[in-house]
Amino acid sequence: MAAVLGAPLAEIQLLSSMKSWESAPEDLSGAMLQVIDILLHAIQVYTVAFDAAEFAAFQAEIQKMRGVVRMPSAEQMLWTAACAQKALEEYNQRAVRARRTNAEALQKVMSSFTETVTAISTASETSAARLGELEKQILKASTAEETKSLAIRIAECLESVRVQTLSQRERADQNLSQLRSELEASSKAGPAAGVQPRMDSLSGLPLRAQAEHALETAIQSGGHGFVVAFIIDRVHLTNARFGYGVGDQILTLFCEHLAEHLKEGDRLFRWTGPVFLALLDWPNLADRVRAEVKRVTSKKLETTVQIGSRFVLLPVSSSSLVISLLEAEPAAAVIEQVDAFVAGHSRG
Repeated sequence: MAAVLGAPLAEIQLLSSMKSWESAPEDLSGAMLQVIDILLHAIQVYTVAFDAAEFAAFQAEIQKMRGVVRMPSAEQMLWTAACAQKALEEYNQRAVRARRTNAEALQKVMSSFTETVTAISTASETSAARLGELEKQILKASTAEETKSLAIRIAECLESVRVQTLSQRERADQNLSQLRSELEASSKAGPAAGVQPRMDSLSGLPLRAQAEHALETAIQSGGHGFVVAFIIDRVHLTNARFGYGVGDQILTLFCEHLAEHLKEGDRLFRWTGPVFLALLDWPNLADRVRAEVKRVTSKKLETTVQIGSRFVLLPVSSSSLVISLLEAEPAAAVIEQVDAFVAGHSRG
C-alpha cells in the first residue's frame, strides 16, 4: 500500500482513517458511503475535459472506483478514496501540461505572425512593438478573463496596423501618381528659356527632368567628366518602420553630405526617391574618380531620431555607380544604365 501511495505519511493517514471507519456507527457508515459516491460522481462528471481521449479514460477510471466503493470493506473504500485523489491529481497535472503546450504553440504562431506583419506592414514601430508585447503575454494568461482581454487587445492592435498600413499605402500611391505626372509634364515641356526649373521640395535640388537634359547636353557637347548615381541603402525599410519623416531626415542628411564633397562646376540632382545624380566636372582618370566616390560613400554617416519617448541612432549607408562621359553612349543609354542600377539595388 505504501508503495502505491508513495509516502509513509499517506499510509499512516490511511490506517488512522480505517480505525475511525471501523468504530463508526452503521448509519454513519452508510451516509459516508453515499457521500463518497456523490463526490466521485461529481469528479467524474464535472472535471474539465482538455482532451477527449484522456477525459474518457479518466471517467472510466472513476466509474470503476465508484463500483469498488459500494463494497462494505472499509479498507477498500479508503483505498478507493486515496486512488481517486491520486487520479484527480495526475489528470490535473496532465491538463496543466497540455494547456501550457497549447499556449506555447499559440505563442509560436503569434511570433511568426508578428514577424510577418512587421516585415510587410508599413505601420508604425509602436504597433509592431505592441504586437510583440502581446505575444509575450500569451503564456502569462492563466484565467478565462485574462485570455479574453488579451484577445480583445490583439484584435485592437491588428486593426490599428491595418488602418495605418492602408493610410500610408494611400499616401504612397498619391505621391507616386503626383511624381509620375510631374515627370511626364517636365519631360514633355523641357526647360524653357528664362524659366526657372522646378526644384525638389525636400532637397532643393533640380529634378530628374533637368538631370536628363543636362546629361544629354554634356554628352552632345563632348565634354569630359563623369556621371555618378548615388542611392541610399534601405530607405524603404526605414520608411516602413519609422515613418516617412525619418526617411526624409536621412535623405536631407545624405544630400548635405554629397554637397560638401562637390567641386565648383559640379551639379547635383534628385533623380528619384533615395537616388541622387551628380554630373562631375573632374578631369581625373576614371579609377581615381571611382576611388574618391568610394571614399565619399564609405564615410560613416548616422543620425539620431526620436521615436516616441526614446531616441534611436540610425546608420546611413549608400551605393554608387560611376560612368565616364568620354566613354558614354547616347544619353538614353546612360539613363537606362542608371535606372538598371537603381532597379537592381532595390531588388537586392
